[in-house]
Amino acid sequence: MFLYSLYSFCLENIMEVIRNQEFLLLPAEELHKLLASDDVNVPDEETIFHALMMWVKYDMQTRCNDLSMLLAYIRLPLLPPQILADLENHVLFKDDLECQKLILEAMKYHLLPERRTLMQSPRTKPRKSTVGTLYAVGGMDNNKGATTIEKYDLRTNIWIQAGVMNGRRLQFGVAVIDDKLFVIGGRDGLKTLNTVECYNPKTKQWTFVASMSIARSTVGVAALNGK
Repeated sequence: MFLYSLYSFCLENIMEVIRNQEFLLLPAEELHKLLASDDVNVPDEETIFHALMMWVKYDMQTRCNDLSMLLAYIRLPLLPPQILADLENHVLFKDDLECQKLILEAMKYHLLPERRTLMQSPRTKPRKSTVGTLYAVGGMDNNKGATTIEKYDLRTNIWIQAGVMNGRRLQFGVAVIDDKLFVIGGRDGLKTLNTVECYNPKTKQWTFVASMSIARSTVGVAALNGK
């Protein structure tokens, strides 16, 4: 039970764990459990890749023997292509055939996007913490107009309240740009609205942005190229 709790703590707090000396002292078999997990709480795949590189460089002479085994648990196809281009001739990888195969697989994933459906593997599956957040904004409740904003976390499989709208608004549209929610048009119970409000989940602040020229309700909204 203690070991399971410790493992769960490491998954949840991996960013803190990486910054501690104890991470560099982990044996390869323990590190591979973290690298293989869909539930490790990282902002992106690049973070966990750099953590592996840091671990290997701590004792290169010994740990290079485990590199190809551990690299197989990194989702290399999800790394930026610039990083992959630099890995091909990296001193740690250039003489390791298995590592070269993994790097080539990842480069093909970027170079041939039309074939990605044929290249699916555990290494092309994003970790739960990196796929983003699902928001549910407003809706109908006993008062005929919920004002809550809830978000779903795939990694923990729970919904939590992420904010509250400024007032009752029904039949509006919502779009997401730059990690901000834009609530557009709808009705306040009396009239149709042309106002647009922007919610920043990080600061939990609302701001008004430019209103539409025409009031709209029951509106469909899409985001395209940052607009």
